[in-house]
Amino acid sequence: MQLIRTILFAADFSENSKQAFHAACSLAAGNQTRVVVLHVVEPSSISQHPLYLGHGNVQFRVTETDKAEQQSAMRKLGEFYIPDHPVQMEYFATQGDTAEEILRTARELGSDLIVMGTHGRTGLRRMLAGSVAVTVLRSALCPVLALRSAEQPRESSEFRVILHPTDFSVGSEAALRVARRLAREHGARLIVLHVAVLEDLLAGTPAAEVDPALYRKALEDVRNRVEGPDLKHHVESMLRRGYATDGILQTAEEVGCDLIVMGTNGRTGLSRLFMGSVAEHVLAKADCPVLIAKAGQKVSAAASNRAEEEMMNVV
Repeated sequence: MQLIRTILFAADFSENSKQAFHAACSLAAGNQTRVVVLHVVEPSSISQHPLYLGHGNVQFRVTETDKAEQQSAMRKLGEFYIPDHPVQMEYFATQGDTAEEILRTARELGSDLIVMGTHGRTGLRRMLAGSVAVTVLRSALCPVLALRSAEQPRESSEFRVILHPTDFSVGSEAALRVARRLAREHGARLIVLHVAVLEDLLAGTPAAEVDPALYRKALEDVRNRVEGPDLKHHVESMLRRGYATDGILQTAEEVGCDLIVMGTNGRTGLSRLFMGSVAEHVLAKADCPVLIAKAGQKVSAAASNRAEEEMMNVV
């Protein structure tokens, strides 16, 4: 049984968005996966009074978006976002606040995954798509995959190497399950990484150094738990020391990572690493797609049942 049945893709007609679209299609299993491409037309805001230099009390009102603009966007979606292999595609254009409409549509569709780009846009609205991505990430009821606009476009949209950074928390556990199933579905290498922070501060005082053997044992426990004959490659584990974000990004570059799958929950214990902020920092700097799966996230009932059944068969 496949992990992802419905993907909601947030479209803004940028080149970065096109790269993210191809990543979404790579996660789609042909006609078994529904890919919904959504473009949000934001209402225009105009001042109610003429603007003067130094004017300190300007009020704005929202104007109705021309329906023709939505219809035009619908036509452009089908022309701009074309999958490179057979996929069940649907195109929608709606009006409103971008983040709110993405979240609302995802809930209504029962989406298993939201995919979007994170580049900034300029222009009259000066809306940063990066901030929209963070808003969606923090509020979505399903995992979110985001692709930052990199200087060098990725050569391939295939997922051959999946990196899972873990802090051994509940949040990491949820992401691990997603990473494993994606590795199985795509025949990819799965690398489990832990970055042992050089010096943790607890209430302003350096925390006691933790024996690296404890990290290695915890990593080996994770590796043994997710290893299985249904995977094309043996699960690998890696331990690094340093700052979490830097360690994750350096490892991703060294192993030729095609996808980072991580959680966002902080935890107590070994390093007291706050994965929420780390995930957002990785998202802002990674040159490959980053999939964030939070503990407690809900997906469609069917997907939840499939996930539970699959994990019971694996563990």
